[in-house]
Amino acid sequence: MKLSKIIFLAMLLSVAVSCFALHPDAGEYSYQFLNVQGDPAMMALGGRGVHSLMTEAAFSLQPAIGAVKTHQSVGVSYTAWLDDSSFNQIYYTSSDRFSHFGVVLRNLDFGKVESRDDTGVFLGYYHPQDVSVMGNYARRITPSLYAGANLGVLYEKLATASSIGLHSDLGITYLPPIHNSSLSMTVRNLGLATKVNEQSSKLPISFEADLGKHWEFENASFGLEVAAVKAMDEHLKFSVANQITVMDILYLRGAYKIKQEPKSLSAGLGIKLRNLNIDYAWTDFSSGLNDVHSFGIKWNF
Repeated sequence: MKLSKIIFLAMLLSVAVSCFALHPDAGEYSYQFLNVQGDPAMMALGGRGVHSLMTEAAFSLQPAIGAVKTHQSVGVSYTAWLDDSSFNQIYYTSSDRFSHFGVVLRNLDFGKVESRDDTGVFLGYYHPQDVSVMGNYARRITPSLYAGANLGVLYEKLATASSIGLHSDLGITYLPPIHNSSLSMTVRNLGLATKVNEQSSKLPISFEADLGKHWEFENASFGLEVAAVKAMDEHLKFSVANQITVMDILYLRGAYKIKQEPKSLSAGLGIKLRNLNIDYAWTDFSSGLNDVHSFGIKWNF
């Protein structure tokens, strides 16, 4: 059996098995910022957007997808996250449809947090930070099969404690004989990290599958994507997303997330001005949490 077929079957088995596995101690899994999506185009598409035509940052979520189409771009985004925290991202991506190289820096900034002793006396402020720097390489195995890997370094700082670790993702993308369709499967957040205050935590390993299809018309296109995600410390989750493109200038996006309370709806838009893309996304949070807004710009070379 060819190596590409072995990889494909192994990834399929991993996703299938993960649907029935739920870790009994969800609190053991930390570094959840690795699952926060900072790109506004992807956030508007339910935090996925792996197969969207405009989400070059998707390699951070699906390591193989970057090699599918030719592009070269750099992007930066800012997300007003929950409780006055912010999620920032900057990335570079380059592909010639045979191989892809990308690098992304992600930072979850919690802002200033008060520090008090056991009696409530104010001691000052500390500034928690979560940071990841990750590189990607993907390659075309056959005309219809792509494989890729991410490897990154993470750093987490709380009050006086900190942790450093390595994390990686493995993924494949398959282009079925159905026109303008694609299927991707990924295992994310493999790795390890040092202890925090003598207490170790596991990375939030996640098994993910995305199926995409888009239809092209004279001056517009319509894309549809269905995703399934199974993290080791969560139930199986689903999302359905769509993107409408008008004259390759205006991009309208929306998604509905199933079994993902307190967040279920997201929407956004993008505008292309020659080589510049401007994106915005909104995500609804219930249960008394504030909504999330994300802004980003991207320059295409």
